[in-house]
Amino acid sequence: MLFWLIAGFIAVPFVMAVLAALNRGFRWIWSLLALLSFYITGSILAADVYRNILHGTVLTTDVHHLLLNPCFLVAGAYLGLYVPYRMLAGLWVHMRRR
Repeated sequence: MLFWLIAGFIAVPFVMAVLAALNRGFRWIWSLLALLSFYITGSILAADVYRNILHGTVLTTDVHHLLLNPCFLVAGAYLGLYVPYRMLAGLWVHMRRR
């Protein structure tokens, strides 16, 4: 299973970059999804920190509540794929300008 997770982390950004190079609409979709994921992840994180402050608990001892949230995991996973995609797209643009 670990092999497939690592392989997916490497392969998916390349697929995203190829699709974005072929069709401009994919760039818009990838960026919109990243923006939504950023706000979802930030909102869940802020709400969890607020909950910890309200209850007087320590975030490091109650972090599992945050890490088991499926919305946080999905949004964070997409951001983990989007960042390498943007790096590949930037590299592609830089290489084309040479």
